[in-house]
Parts: sequence; C-alpha cells; structure tokens
Amino acid sequence: MNNFSEALMALKQGKTVKLNKWSDDVYLSIQSPDSNSKMTHRYIYVTSKFGLVPWTPTQVELLSDKWDILEDYL
Repeated sequence: MNNFSEALMALKQGKTVKLNKWSDDVYLSIQSPDSNSKMTHRYIYVTSKFGLVPWTPTQVELLSDKWDILEDYL
C-alpha cells in the first residue's frame, strides 16, 4: 500500500494507480498534452464505466494510505 505522494510519483512516471476499495475497472492516469491537445498542462483523469473524466480528489482519497500502483496495467 502507498500514500498519495507515492501514487502521484507513479502517475508522473506514466503508471496507473487506484485505491484498493475501488472497482477493478476504476483507476487514475495522467495525460500530457501533445500538439493536438487543447490543454497546456498535464492533468489526472479517472477511467471508469462512465468513460474518461477529469479527477477531482476528495480529502479521504488524498489522505489515504491504501493506494495501489498498477504495473503494466494498460
């Protein structure tokens, strides 16, 4: 298990992360803009059954020590 600081470092390295209580199909990734992007900075998004959406963390999520770093998930 990892805290959010460790999960954030993993995101910056291109890995995916999730809280262990989330469903298997729910996880976070980071997007870096390219020449086709309207965004100009990296951002974190969540993948779920509802699609891809920007992630807005809760206090509980940020302070959790139960983050999983998913190696070679995608």
